Amino acid sequence: MFPTETPTPNLTVVPTQTPLPTPTPEPTVTPTLEPTDQPLIVSTGPIATAKTPLRLGRQESVPEAGFSFKAPVNYTTSYSPNQVTITSDDQDTVLSLLGGRFQREEALQDDFNQFAEMIALTLDEFQTNETYQYMIDGYSGIAAEVSGYYGESEIVGRIVVVAPGEDQLFYALAFSPRLDNGEGWEPEGRQAFEAVIRTVIFFEPFQVEE
Repeated sequence: MFPTETPTPNLTVVPTQTPLPTPTPEPTVTPTLEPTDQPLIVSTGPIATAKTPLRLGRQESVPEAGFSFKAPVNYTTSYSPNQVTITSDDQDTVLSLLGGRFQREEALQDDFNQFAEMIALTLDEFQTNETYQYMIDGYSGIAAEVSGYYGESEIVGRIVVVAPGEDQLFYALAFSPRLDNGEGWEPEGRQAFEAVIRTVIFFEPFQVEE
């Protein structure tokens, strides 16, 4: 997971074949937030549509990370400092959202490159496609489609970096197996990622009292 002690993210991808730990209780400090309807800029191509309709749960907050979100109702949600990991019931699709105060680089592209380098340490043959603009909650960021191998499984997905504030960053990673039956990244995994991202709301990160 991403430790809070360091100013840059340190990624450890959750193995899809290993059950996730029991989710920790939702933080007790939850800001009152009004949902926004902001445009989402994605790569060209058809909108992902899975065979099974996707339903989202209630808005959940990660106060120290500076964002809230909604997870699909049939996904498992687990928390660690500044991060939430959302995993499908078959553990094929994994979404990892991280936020908080981090030491910023001069350009957001540099923050993105640093994030991609961290992921490359975990996934074999990791490749990043051409980057493009990606907006979350009205804030502009950078995204790219990615691919690689996790163990013997070929995976595809997306990474995103957004800067909601001068000293605040939001990182997102999602991936699924490369399958052609509608149950891999296209369209099921991508639909889940885009649905969750559309619910993300940013706010000022703050310390949670223990």
